[in-house]
Amino acid sequence: MKSLHGIWLGALSLSLVGCSNTTGPEANARVEVLLTDAPADYLKEAWVCISQVYLQGGEGEEGEEGEHSGRTILWDADPEDPEDRGAQCFDLLTLQGVEASLMEGGVEVPAGTYAQLRLVVDRASVVLKEPYTFSDGLDGMELSVPSGAQTGIKVLLSTPVVLEPETLTQITVDAPVGENFRIQGDPESPSGIQGVLFTPVLKEVENPE
Repeated sequence: MKSLHGIWLGALSLSLVGCSNTTGPEANARVEVLLTDAPADYLKEAWVCISQVYLQGGEGEEGEEGEHSGRTILWDADPEDPEDRGAQCFDLLTLQGVEASLMEGGVEVPAGTYAQLRLVVDRASVVLKEPYTFSDGLDGMELSVPSGAQTGIKVLLSTPVVLEPETLTQITVDAPVGENFRIQGDPESPSGIQGVLFTPVLKEVENPE
């Protein structure tokens, strides 16, 4: 797995960089997704492998409304890669206090309102800090990813994503490792750590003024 400093989860903020007076239904916007993270107890490494990032428009599964139907793909892995589809794998614990881009400089998409942002996560794994181990004596474990490789993990937005024409919208997504990787068992007891549950919760956070 490769580690890329500055690129993952815990909140989501939107910021506009530059604008023009271009308008109209045919105008395009640019969007860039940034990732960041926060510290966690007991974990030395917390890996996620992302194979797709997309916006969803139209009426969402919970009644959200947007102007665009279907998926608007922002980034997609190489489908010809038989091993992991070319997914980008990141150790989230190397991203604390740092931001990096999944699509450097942004990608061009139709301007308008999008109801959802989703990240497709193919797999996840962890490595425990010393001297902790799992009940099998190992310090690492592959984790189950609930629905992450099918519909993707939904980012909780306070409002729909509005992409203005000829404007770069930066979306920073943060998922604190402590909330997304749940330790099972008591690390300080004789029975120790029994496992880790990957329960991803991606949130929106406003940028400070």
